[in-house]
Amino acid sequence: MVSISHFIKRARFTSVIQTRRSTLRARPSIGLRFFILSISLSFFFINVPFATSRNQPVPSAPAELTQGDYQSAIDLLNKRLAANPSDEDAERNLLRAFLETGRYAQAESSAKGFLAKHANASRVRHQLGEVYAATGRYGEAAGEFERAGRELIKQTGATPTMLESDVRRAEMLLITGREDEARQILQSIVDYHAANDPQTAPELIVIARALTHLEKYKGANDLYLAAIAADPSYIDAHLGGGELFTEKYNFAEAAEFFNDALKINPHSARAFLGVAANKRLEGGAEMTTALARALEINSELVGARTLRAWVWLEAEDYDAAASEIERALKTNPNSLEARALRAALLYLQDRDYEPEAARALSVNPRYGALYDTLAHFATITRRYAQAAEFARRATELSPRLWRAHLSYGMALMRLGRDREGRAAIETAFKGDPFNVWAKNTLDLLDTMDDYRTTPRGAFFLKTAAKESDVVTPYAAGLLEEAATKLNTKYKFTPRAPIVVEVFPNHEDFAVRALGLPGLGALGVCFGQVIALDSPSARPRGQFNWGSTLWHEYTHVITLQMTDYRIPRWFSEGLSVYEERRARPGWGDDWGVPMLKAYAAGKWFKIADLDGGFQRPRTPQDVSLAYFQASQICEFITERYGFDAILKMLALYRDKAKTPEVIQQVLKMSEADFDRAFDGFVKAKAQPLLRALESGAGQIGGDPTAGDAVLQQLRVNPDDFTLNLRAGALFQSRGDTEKAVTHFKRAIDLFPYYTAQGNAYEALAQFFEERGEMAAAVEVLDKLTKIDENNVEALKRLARLQSKLGHGERALDALRQSFFIDPFDHGLHTEAGDLHLERNEAAQALDEYRVALALQPPNVAEANYNVARTLLAVGKPADAKRAVLRSLEAAPGYEKAQELLLKLVGQ
Repeated sequence: MVSISHFIKRARFTSVIQTRRSTLRARPSIGLRFFILSISLSFFFINVPFATSRNQPVPSAPAELTQGDYQSAIDLLNKRLAANPSDEDAERNLLRAFLETGRYAQAESSAKGFLAKHANASRVRHQLGEVYAATGRYGEAAGEFERAGRELIKQTGATPTMLESDVRRAEMLLITGREDEARQILQSIVDYHAANDPQTAPELIVIARALTHLEKYKGANDLYLAAIAADPSYIDAHLGGGELFTEKYNFAEAAEFFNDALKINPHSARAFLGVAANKRLEGGAEMTTALARALEINSELVGARTLRAWVWLEAEDYDAAASEIERALKTNPNSLEARALRAALLYLQDRDYEPEAARALSVNPRYGALYDTLAHFATITRRYAQAAEFARRATELSPRLWRAHLSYGMALMRLGRDREGRAAIETAFKGDPFNVWAKNTLDLLDTMDDYRTTPRGAFFLKTAAKESDVVTPYAAGLLEEAATKLNTKYKFTPRAPIVVEVFPNHEDFAVRALGLPGLGALGVCFGQVIALDSPSARPRGQFNWGSTLWHEYTHVITLQMTDYRIPRWFSEGLSVYEERRARPGWGDDWGVPMLKAYAAGKWFKIADLDGGFQRPRTPQDVSLAYFQASQICEFITERYGFDAILKMLALYRDKAKTPEVIQQVLKMSEADFDRAFDGFVKAKAQPLLRALESGAGQIGGDPTAGDAVLQQLRVNPDDFTLNLRAGALFQSRGDTEKAVTHFKRAIDLFPYYTAQGNAYEALAQFFEERGEMAAAVEVLDKLTKIDENNVEALKRLARLQSKLGHGERALDALRQSFFIDPFDHGLHTEAGDLHLERNEAAQALDEYRVALALQPPNVAEANYNVARTLLAVGKPADAKRAVLRSLEAAPGYEKAQELLLKLVGQ
């Protein structure tokens, strides 16, 4: 992977990419929250006041204004105007100060008063156009910009002076959907550049802005950098560069532009808005602080209001989002972004959004971003079919809105319609070759061309060809088991086919899930499509892909049966709940972080639980939210029975919200629920907390601390960590009996500690060394029923069970190990042997075939094992071919020779 600066450089843009395959996949250095950045950045290029051109010899702005001391600048400029009421430059700068601080009414009044006496004051007239633009009077703004441009020509006879007014007039036309007229104006500005080669910073950034609208990004980049070189103090050059780089996904280097801008004017609201938008994907304090700072400087900055509303909508805080939207619309009743967000708010609340959509389209009938915004919020609430429809409408309204084509393609892929999705993403990438999401997804699809598709009942499994013969049989078997059990339990059969994609490269999985590498999740479900890591995508022993697959299939059930309206906490909680019931040891269990969080009062109230997934305060919040959600499901089923779960799912399907669901099914308010659930948790947590609360022992402490440990233990005999350390102490001294006593006590006190130095493995080792195989088995069995990832313990358990003659239990341990690491050919051979001992030839054949697929060193023996089981299941012809392959690898292999003679004799 390389940085996205592979495409966009600080010194220059690279030329437009001709083919995807000639470049490397880009990986921006960002911490991903959820889904792609769909919010329009057009407010940067259109709805921000534009500094007046300095290509004519007019006095410069006072330092107070350029450095952001706005009130001092206003006071100074008012004094100048009092001394000379005809001072056009003072009036122009006064209006700029008003615009920068959101005093639009004052700016309008002052501009009109000045123009009433000085009708030809073109630079003042331009600023009046900026007031109209900021307050949504786009027609009036276009008129003022046009008139300002004409007056400038009359006054100076020089075309360059009208460039700024021209580009602003074009932007007003773009806002109102008159794209052809706008493009003609923008092209004339670019033509002027080609004919006159202007060199001043104000001229260069106007032309750069025109080039950006014409999608000529390399040229725009070059001019922004040239403008900075011509005048490093010209803030609009830095702001324009930062906005361009943000729009073209180079977030890291965009930040440099904004930082440079803030060095020039540490009070620029536009710069802080740029910082916030640049940090949008990361979220966190830096984004929220920058956004707050922008609004502190200019409380009427509509772009900041809409960005904040977007964030609140994603967090499902609809009241806060509505407040921001209303503030934006109060300032600019025709803000397209605010209208789109209000439509999205209504959509998310299951209210009629069409009238609001119509209001946006009345301003701009070609505003496809309206439906792209709706597609985004449909996606993050997992309504993928609706997202696809919204995105399709966006592309119809705005065929050159390339991100909408990407949204459409990604939505289709989430519905399993890969061929159509790929075509849409190809269109997106052709239109915008800087789009890292499109680039990564298309590269992934190229890779997946070599995947093998295996139909199995309601499922289509897609796995890499190199490991398909190993992974697919276990995945298919587990999925069929999950479908049989869960479909019956939930009284629901999902729509088929269900596509399951298994990725041997974690970054490929992350791209499939979100379009970018770096995702920390293990699996994802889109309703009819499941994607997850292959066991080869993660370090051995850190990932149970079987429990992940069961988890994701539970999502298939709960998403579909609620028409994708189930809240995140309930869907995740049920998936973990069902993991625990699929196999002993699967699913999250109590751990020290969960207990500490509970003791510190950091568990979520039911009303806030979705926030743990969607807007975590700390990295630990997400894992806590998963665990707490699963415990809520345990609580509900224990107290009310599983039928309560089914009733809740039905209500969510019928568009009920959580407070109503809890009231109708459980007959309590959210507050009452929180209290009842806390009592349930407390009963489980308190005994565990007591074992940990003394703090006298430290897990992983020096086991040879000697008498200090034993002295503390006499004071705190029920302290888990002290007992664990005492066991290690006696183990180091060779006092096995005392070591066993304390290790057993440690397990009794807190059975969930399974990390390095745990009591289970030490006990199992003691018992095995003493020949107490049954006792060793009992301890390892307990360990594997808590730690779902401990493949070594499962292998050890299988070996001991086999020694004890417990073939079925040995097989069960081996099968469990394959859901962690299925790539050990020797274990599959052992499993095959055990099946043959039990006269289970068909199952033995499956295991021997997997062993052969893993290309073991002894290929002759592997083929022989396949051959003899083929004969046992009544397939002599296939057996003959297999034994010949064995002899081809080892012509002198006697067992294979004997089997061949037997087959020939038949």
